[in-house]
Amino acid sequence: MGCGSGCDTGFGNLCARRLDALGVTVFAGCLFPGGTDAADLSASSSSKLQIVPLDVTSDQQVDDAVDYVTRNLREQDNKRL
Repeated sequence: MGCGSGCDTGFGNLCARRLDALGVTVFAGCLFPGGTDAADLSASSSSKLQIVPLDVTSDQQVDDAVDYVTRNLREQDNKRL
């Protein structure tokens, strides 16, 4: 499982793409989840990559991202049982 911030562009984007190509479940934190960069990332990746709204300067968005990732990991664990 990989989780990163700044995945809209730059190193975060490249890292998210590489982890996805390796078959890792990726939670890609994007400042602009509805923007074209996030859309391009999602469109060119597998279903194992999920875009997560994340502004690291917002405590609420960080808490929401943690909740989202935790919930999804629990669901994945339940599917494996």
